[in-house]
Amino acid sequence: MKITFLIIILALAQNAFAQCDSITVKNVTYYTPLSLDSIVESQGLRNGPDYQGATLFFPVNENNTMKSIVLVPGYQATQTSVTSWARYLASRGFIAMTIGTNLLGDNPTLRATALIDGMETIRKENNRTASPLFGRIDTNSIGVGGWSMGGGGAQLSAKMDTRVKVILAIAPWLGRDINFISDLNHSTPVIIISGQDDAIAPPELHSDIHYTSTPNSTNKLLIEISGGNHFTPLNPSTGKGDIGNTAYAWLKMYLENDDCYCKMLKSDSLNQHSSTSKHLTTLDCSTLTVKNTEYSSLNVRLFPNPVLDEFTVEFSNPRQLDYIIYDLLGHQVKNGKVSSGKTITMGDLPSNLYFLVLGQQAYKLLKN
Repeated sequence: MKITFLIIILALAQNAFAQCDSITVKNVTYYTPLSLDSIVESQGLRNGPDYQGATLFFPVNENNTMKSIVLVPGYQATQTSVTSWARYLASRGFIAMTIGTNLLGDNPTLRATALIDGMETIRKENNRTASPLFGRIDTNSIGVGGWSMGGGGAQLSAKMDTRVKVILAIAPWLGRDINFISDLNHSTPVIIISGQDDAIAPPELHSDIHYTSTPNSTNKLLIEISGGNHFTPLNPSTGKGDIGNTAYAWLKMYLENDDCYCKMLKSDSLNQHSSTSKHLTTLDCSTLTVKNTEYSSLNVRLFPNPVLDEFTVEFSNPRQLDYIIYDLLGHQVKNGKVSSGKTITMGDLPSNLYFLVLGQQAYKLLKN
């Protein structure tokens, strides 16, 4: 009597990475901006005590649960200084909220506190029934960012609140009262954007130290804009969009957990117009697992277990999937298409261990 045992195992890597084929530098670069709308405090947006004024930008036709980022300005600047970044990120599918500071001279630590308070505002907006974003915000996936002292504050906030999902540090500045080694000792992924000729926050005294002081175990990326000054990184269209595209890919990786963007970030392939004079990263794409968006919610049942010559496949979504059966040497011994409730025969195969790849999930089949 032939018996087959079915045990779920990990997906085969080559099949998992096949889904990344549609995510290319060209697709990241050439996109249609989404239409935007905004909410301010007079329309019901929460007024946080640790910041002064807020504007929340969001794409109006995005039906998926959205990820968010809070942006704070630099020394003596208002929230309008980071509006270009907020509008850009919202046009690419993220919720982006700008906030002001209680005092224009607030130090980076106070700006970090302001960002954390801004995160709370976004969480509450998800629960505000009158909000156009009611129930549409992923409250577990919120990042922070800022320019100059705001960029420094964004870095500090990750040490203060481990719920910070990702950091966008734009020409970050921190004063001498900061212990870079201890205060930047966090595990939150951070992208640092600096200007090569920044006289206000010279890279060798600020952005470079931000990068080197953040632990190498943290996923981090530093891009330096060739010939850029302190204000150049405020424009995401710099380098014909190279800078914005890189930040977008970073947020897609760490706000949406989509590792398909890793290789282009590690290789600097998004820098198509010689926009950057420096590119440093600790990314190791070989250690990442690809998010399986199409099959992550596909519950599969194979029965009976054990079986004789055939088994039935059931899965939650009514669709037809390709399947392949491999032997231990990796040879393909059977393939086809299967719908939920249909059977796959094994009676014509000798007793052995086989692997069934169904969609992008692999199963182990043992025939006795």
